[in-house]
Amino acid sequence: MNADWDHLKIALAISRTGSMTAAALQLGMDQTTVGRRLTALEEQLDTTLFLRSKSGFVATEAGQMVISRAHRIEAQISAMQDDLAESQHSVMGLMRIMGNTWMLQLLAENILPPLLSTNPRLELRLSGRLPPAPIHGEPTLSLWFDAAPTHPDKAIPLCRVPYAAYRSKTSEVKTGWVQFQDDLAQGPSFSRQIRRRMDAEAQIHMTATDAQILQGAVRSGLGQAMLPRALGDNDPQLTRLTDADTDIDRVLHLHVGPEAYRTKRVQLVITALHEQIADLLAGKLLLKSPVLKL
Repeated sequence: MNADWDHLKIALAISRTGSMTAAALQLGMDQTTVGRRLTALEEQLDTTLFLRSKSGFVATEAGQMVISRAHRIEAQISAMQDDLAESQHSVMGLMRIMGNTWMLQLLAENILPPLLSTNPRLELRLSGRLPPAPIHGEPTLSLWFDAAPTHPDKAIPLCRVPYAAYRSKTSEVKTGWVQFQDDLAQGPSFSRQIRRRMDAEAQIHMTATDAQILQGAVRSGLGQAMLPRALGDNDPQLTRLTDADTDIDRVLHLHVGPEAYRTKRVQLVITALHEQIADLLAGKLLLKSPVLKL
């Protein structure tokens, strides 16, 4: 029995996402193609790999064995890419970086261009999806403040990031606030910390999930907001409020799993973050070494 790797990737995606629709989104395919390739794989192997139910796709005993082998093949392909890249003094392959959109924007403008210039066969996929994040096939690392890690990832303190309150310099400013929306955050959330620092009469005019949206709202005079100083201090249309009680530091965590960390492309990005993230975010580095023990 021969199994096509393109078909095996379908089985891996379905096992990771639990549905045909989510697997199609992860792979960038249409659902019909995913279904056709799964059927072809089951015919090649002469077995049923998944049981279909209302709650999703559940691997059969044979499916679990195939998925386990497919994981090994995926790891071997990744290791082969790393070995090839090492022989050519560069890093190659695909990896994903997830985090807040405003932070990914700063990375794309500052840290990533020289990295990609010296490693032209490295492909980065930046995703601003909010946690919890779906599991992807490519090696993934995430940069989040309050999110709990998804097994088998570990959350490692990377950098302490300062926030401060800002208002518009040029627009008539309302007395209220525009505020982060982080209802899914576990433990003491950032929005609750801000609320405790507000006057009891303070009104919230708008909430958003990303600092760049709030930054634009502050510019327009919609209200004042807590923003990363890396954004607020560098915006000529904003002025920082001097009330020290509103200043807050947030700990940015690096989320990565052992399998992803073993790839040289992930180690390369972590090293670049370790060298530059504190200066980029006007913060204090907490990670002592880019060499992680997971």
